[in-house]
Amino acid sequence: MTFFTAVIIMIDVMEKSAATIKDIARISGYGVGTVSRVLNGSPLVRDETRKRIMAVARKLNYRPNKVAKMLVTGRFSQSTIAILLPKITHRFSMEIVAGIYSRLNELGYNLLVFNIGKKREEVFEHIRYSHFSGLIVLLNPLRPEEKSMLKAENAHFVYLDFHDRNENSIFFDNHLGGGYAAAYLEEKGCKRVVFIGDLAKTVQREERVEGFKSGLRERGMDLIDELYIPIDEKESYRVTRDLITRRRIDGIFFYSDDLALGGLKAKRDLGSDIRIIGYDDIQAAGYVGLSTVRQDSNVLGRLGAEAIVEIVKGEKLRAEDLPIYKCLKPQLVDRGS
Repeated sequence: MTFFTAVIIMIDVMEKSAATIKDIARISGYGVGTVSRVLNGSPLVRDETRKRIMAVARKLNYRPNKVAKMLVTGRFSQSTIAILLPKITHRFSMEIVAGIYSRLNELGYNLLVFNIGKKREEVFEHIRYSHFSGLIVLLNPLRPEEKSMLKAENAHFVYLDFHDRNENSIFFDNHLGGGYAAAYLEEKGCKRVVFIGDLAKTVQREERVEGFKSGLRERGMDLIDELYIPIDEKESYRVTRDLITRRRIDGIFFYSDDLALGGLKAKRDLGSDIRIIGYDDIQAAGYVGLSTVRQDSNVLGRLGAEAIVEIVKGEKLRAEDLPIYKCLKPQLVDRGS
């Protein structure tokens, strides 16, 4: 008997008391091939079929035999890190992902991407049955049941650009960044300013606007209005043009550079001397001369990659260890806009 055969026999003995794909097929009434396609995330299955099979799998508490699958396919989950992207992804988010990928590649790890769309529950079903050693969660928090599922599977995760005192978190100080925006507008002589934000009510948005308001109060400046619009350059252009032509304001703080780019174009088309500042310092901001609050996306991505690798390698897994909680400082970038 070879070593490989011995391992397979040992795995079979271990799995005899657990639910199998055949059990799911028998109870659900579908063939083994169909069940296998559903459990492996194939799109070539009807929604009704997928839901019925997944319901049976959950009822049986089915767990795929990860060791056997790795031996058969040659894929080793230890070398794969997953990332969970938010429903709406900004350019800044993609720059973070580039930093993550670059550092993981240097460390010899693969990157598996999950994107939360309309069917969040289905995404987490795929996560549950996928093979990876750690998960990076970008921008948005996990729900309690999602965290419970990951912890039950012993799947470690790190929040990136989001923070929770009870979980591993690496993020930039948005409140401080909002204060930097207020300081910039004061330095440019502004007195009556407006905040323009994304429609999505996120922790990042709330912290930035609160930091901005606090900074304005300290300087005796007026916040004339808060406007919330879709992340769309055309809409930002329209709103900024309307503000310049109809209202007596002299400064605008945009929640993100994605929004500020449209505003900057409106300012220049009208030949206005209104002051504009964005947030993030995406690559395009430097080309168009946009003042902004810089969050180094590459540094954030690389730190996130290093943190999750440190965790999954067992260098920070003892129960008494405190979660990683790293707050980074943004920078003000004055390009004269």
